[in-house]
Amino acid sequence: MSTAQAKPEQPKSSGKEQPKFPTTGEPISTIARRAKAGLWTLIVMDAAGTIAIVIAYSYLWSLNVNGGWAPPGASLTGSETDESLPSSPPKASFAVEWPFWAILGLVIVSTLAMWFGYRELKRGNHAGMVVGTGASLVVAVGALVAQWIQISTFPFAAGDGAYASAVLLLCASNIFNLLILIFLQLGMLIRTHKGLVSQAVHYQPQILSYWMVWLCIAFLLGAICTSFMVESPNLDPAIFGTFQQQS
Repeated sequence: MSTAQAKPEQPKSSGKEQPKFPTTGEPISTIARRAKAGLWTLIVMDAAGTIAIVIAYSYLWSLNVNGGWAPPGASLTGSETDESLPSSPPKASFAVEWPFWAILGLVIVSTLAMWFGYRELKRGNHAGMVVGTGASLVVAVGALVAQWIQISTFPFAAGDGAYASAVLLLCASNIFNLLILIFLQLGMLIRTHKGLVSQAVHYQPQILSYWMVWLCIAFLLGAICTSFMVESPNLDPAIFGTFQQQS
């Protein structure tokens, strides 16, 4: 009788093997989960700062301490000023509203271009990803330039009332977010050009697109505040101490 020889067991195939990240050799899905967790953490942190600014803006607008909300010369009444301003205050006014919405429009266009590039990449169109990311970067730079022009041409300075300080802080937050965005877009464009972003490795433009959607919301909140919360509804504010606007 012949004895059957035992054959080593063959490893069972688990189906289609997951693509590996070229740098670390880990599955791309694992890297993508970590990157998305980092993105949501960044969004939560930035949202906390943005919402804090919006709440501070709303609080100062509604309270109007010592009539110090509006900049000098911006349709103040005697009750609002508590006679703390000189009889001929320096000429200043509220900010023009349309630039806030124009900058928001540029951010939305930049976001749409980034989403276009991401969707084209998922279809395997590498050139479409380059075009979408490049266009998004150009529009974002335009938004940054427009924001800088706006903040440098305001008819008031930071010391001209609580409104001026709040608006300048909102715009400074916008500039900070746009600088982060342009840095990420530039890195994405370079990585795409080098082939490090592909149809298999598409999570990077995906999370950047998510970040840009949040930026649209942040800029929208600022535009709403500066358009619909301008003149304080508190025409007879309480007087606290010796606080007053700078002359």
